[in-house]
Amino acid sequence: MKKIIAVHLTNDRSGNTLIFRESLEALAGKGMDIHLITNGNSHTPGYLTDLSDIQYHYINYIERGNKMRLFFSFLLAQMSIFFKVLLLSKKGDKVYINTLQPFGAAWASRLKGAQITYHIHETAIQHAAFRKPMLKSAQLLAHQIVYASRFVQSQFEFRNAEKRVIHSCLPSTFIQEAVLHAKHGTRKTILMVAKLEEESGVEELMELAQTMPKAQFELVIEGTYKEIGDYFKGVMVPNNVMIYDAQQNLHPFYQRAAVVVNLSHAAYYQETFDVSILQAMSYGRPVIVPLAGGANELVAHGWNGYRISGHYIEQVRKHIEQLMNNKPLYADMSCAAQLVASQFKPTQFRQQVEDVFMEGTCYTPTKKQEVAEVLLYPAALQEYLNTALN
Repeated sequence: MKKIIAVHLTNDRSGNTLIFRESLEALAGKGMDIHLITNGNSHTPGYLTDLSDIQYHYINYIERGNKMRLFFSFLLAQMSIFFKVLLLSKKGDKVYINTLQPFGAAWASRLKGAQITYHIHETAIQHAAFRKPMLKSAQLLAHQIVYASRFVQSQFEFRNAEKRVIHSCLPSTFIQEAVLHAKHGTRKTILMVAKLEEESGVEELMELAQTMPKAQFELVIEGTYKEIGDYFKGVMVPNNVMIYDAQQNLHPFYQRAAVVVNLSHAAYYQETFDVSILQAMSYGRPVIVPLAGGANELVAHGWNGYRISGHYIEQVRKHIEQLMNNKPLYADMSCAAQLVASQFKPTQFRQQVEDVFMEGTCYTPTKKQEVAEVLLYPAALQEYLNTALN
């Protein structure tokens, strides 16, 4: 039985953790021997919690705090990961590293002669002090690179590694519930799911809510109540905004939502494949996303949503009001959103992940090309629309 040592620094409820879970479940379902190294001191159960048929190896890592504390916590976590991979791996094993952060795993793998596969989801690399060593380690040591979108592929250069794009997908259980309940709920709120960072567009959402006092806003933040309370100290939160901490079940939020927005700063924080946007589209909710980033592979402007910088609050407001007041337009965009979301099939994702780690799979180059063409449909449509308008 082939061994895979999977490494993910932060077991949280972010999009890249959810996608990593999907990958591990696919590989475990094929009977592979999987050892997972991740942090075990998270306040909220993350997406990697309680996976079946997987052996856990925990590290201590503090996700938030002052800069000095974070620096040493990150450094100690790398050392812990290094020695755990060193003990677990041997020549011929495969080490599956999620994001660029756990670079200690790559060096230990190199020493033991194990195959190194990176799964890169986003362009933003946390812990700026370690940005160069993280990126350089991947460029020097990786045998395979899996990109979550073509946008991410365009932002990095890995000359020595085999490269492929595997577009992210949602769990089949989420899709099934979304299909069943897409037309349920009030569909009156404006929803944003964001990280607890300045560049995530939280301040822009507060400003937008002030310009729309009659609308109801819901903001789900990846963090604890204490962290959220500390972040919002001294910040004026409008009465029409409800703020929630990290949620294990987002279905009620999508059922209540009329529109889902991502107002993150594209110049600093480019979501490659914002899972909350894909989740919203599975519910048939029109979306508003930044002009740049991987979300452009999900949204064709004016067809299944809008691509607007979060800095242009007035434009965002006008488009939201237009959607909420124009029922035929909303219905058309809702159908288009569901159509796009339906293209990102869990079966295709699993087949492609298995193709990376298993020998003798029947996922042929022709089949891969067919999947790529389907998944790039929104982007291709946008090019067509731009050409037609010109």
